[in-house]
Amino acid sequence: MPLDAADWQRIYPTALVVDQPLSDPRYLSLPLPEKQGYIAIDRNPLSRSEATLLETLAQDDETPVQNPWYAFLTGQISKAPVRFTGLRVVQLRVTMKDASVSKTDFLEAAIGMFDDLLAHFWVDDHYALLIEPLSTKNPDHQTLADFAQVLAAMETDFYANIQIYVGNFWQAEDPLPQLFAEEQRIFAGVKATKPQSDLASQSLAYFTAPMRAQSTVYETLRTRLAEMPEYAEVIIALYQHQGNMTGAAKALYLHRNTLQYRIDKFQELTGWSLRDMDHLTLCYLLLIE
Repeated sequence: MPLDAADWQRIYPTALVVDQPLSDPRYLSLPLPEKQGYIAIDRNPLSRSEATLLETLAQDDETPVQNPWYAFLTGQISKAPVRFTGLRVVQLRVTMKDASVSKTDFLEAAIGMFDDLLAHFWVDDHYALLIEPLSTKNPDHQTLADFAQVLAAMETDFYANIQIYVGNFWQAEDPLPQLFAEEQRIFAGVKATKPQSDLASQSLAYFTAPMRAQSTVYETLRTRLAEMPEYAEVIIALYQHQGNMTGAAKALYLHRNTLQYRIDKFQELTGWSLRDMDHLTLCYLLLIE
């Protein structure tokens, strides 16, 4: 008799229940019975014989998604379908309460949240990806707050439960398969009660764990922030004053307007708003060792 999620987690307490196989090579993903998703098992504590057995079981059930963007993001091919300077991957986890609702219609409604997309597709019955290019002409991309109202309306229109994870914007030269794999893992750890999430909102829960030492996402962002040392004292002062502009300006011996200018410039360069406590916390976390 096939093992269900509870059975697997009794054997492997750190295993994750996910809607789709994780592309992160650290995890082995095995299907659960009756299309209840997958169990993702961390390879690190496994013995060699355990890993070999589970790898065999995983390979027997592999059904690769026939989409060139998914093949690129999961490292199956090395070249992207089209050229790009930067992109972010928006993940949707969707549970339709009415089986008669068209998934095609749902995805068409979802893409209306974006001015432009490189691709959009279903990975499986409950998991979809929307790949958004970085725009140099219009840098004001949607935030979690922008998505919230639209998704609430879609839940009513399509009689569905929707979770969204808005990925970070990555550059073409970044290690995208590794970064996407980790963003999948971050999303897999988001509780079902949290409809909208992104890296900033999940940063403390994720990066304060021992995972930081082996995190491609953390190291890539930390390196990028290290290249802008002039903003370090601004981030630290704002964090220490809980985002209070007046207190931070005094601590930095700056006029409040000067501090506002630096915050605006930082957002222009990175996309992170130091006025947003989640974004500020993420930036502060990237500065500490």
